[in-house]
Amino acid sequence: MAFLAAALFYRFNFSIEFFAYFIFTAALLVIIVIDIHHQIIPDVISLPGILIGFGFSFFNDYVTWQQSGIGILVGGGILYGIALAYYLLTKRDGMGGGDIKLLAMIGAFLGWQSLLFVVFFSSLLGSFVGIAAMIKQKSGSQTKLPFGPFLSLAALIYLFFQEKIFQLWQLYMQL
Repeated sequence: MAFLAAALFYRFNFSIEFFAYFIFTAALLVIIVIDIHHQIIPDVISLPGILIGFGFSFFNDYVTWQQSGIGILVGGGILYGIALAYYLLTKRDGMGGGDIKLLAMIGAFLGWQSLLFVVFFSSLLGSFVGIAAMIKQKSGSQTKLPFGPFLSLAALIYLFFQEKIFQLWQLYMQL
């Protein structure tokens, strides 16, 4: 957390953004640890995080309240739709409600424009780790991995490198 606080200070100095994103990064760090060890994302972190992220958007120079509100709806809606589709196809739960609320919280703090990167990068990273875990454990499709750490890591990468991400996207679009 000390490293993240230093990175936040470097990026935002002592500003309202520093303090709000400090809360956000601390919540993500706690979620990573809890989800890895217990495979749950506590509502006591994500639900207040959604409200704090949306409230912060009224004072944030980087994310408007409209972007935050759409981020909450789209973030929660995307994973809810994926979880529902998976359940309808397999009759098994493939994703917990904590992941859905976590992505809504990420959308609240980072805005809807972050969600494409967060979902894509977390899925890509999770796939690599999942394949490696399946090979190592020799358990095939029965391997269970929490998705929250990958969502949280992607959100942190977006928070600190969003300008570079947009530059790479523009370069890709020009090709």
